[in-house]
Amino acid sequence: MVVAEACEMFILELTHRGWTHAEKNKRQSLQKNDIAAAISQTDIFDFLVDRVPTNEGGRDEVVPKAIPGGAIDSSHYYVH
Repeated sequence: MVVAEACEMFILELTHRGWTHAEKNKRQSLQKNDIAAAISQTDIFDFLVDRVPTNEGGRDEVVPKAIPGGAIDSSHYYVH
C-alpha cells in the first residue's frame, strides 16, 4: 500500500510540473516534451534525466531492445 501511494504521489507531481510547462506554452494537452522539461528543470527528478529523451532532433528514433547474447527482441522497443 505504501509503494502504491508513493507511486501515485510521484506521478502526480511529475504530471503537475509537466502541465505547468504545457500552460506556459499555451497548450491544453500534455505532451512528452512537457514531461521532459519538467524532469530537466526539477532537481528531484535528476535521476530520470538520462532515461527520458529530450527529442532535440525532432523525430523520435525507435531502437530495438537488445537482449543478452546480442540477439534482438522485436517485441520490445526503446524510443530515443
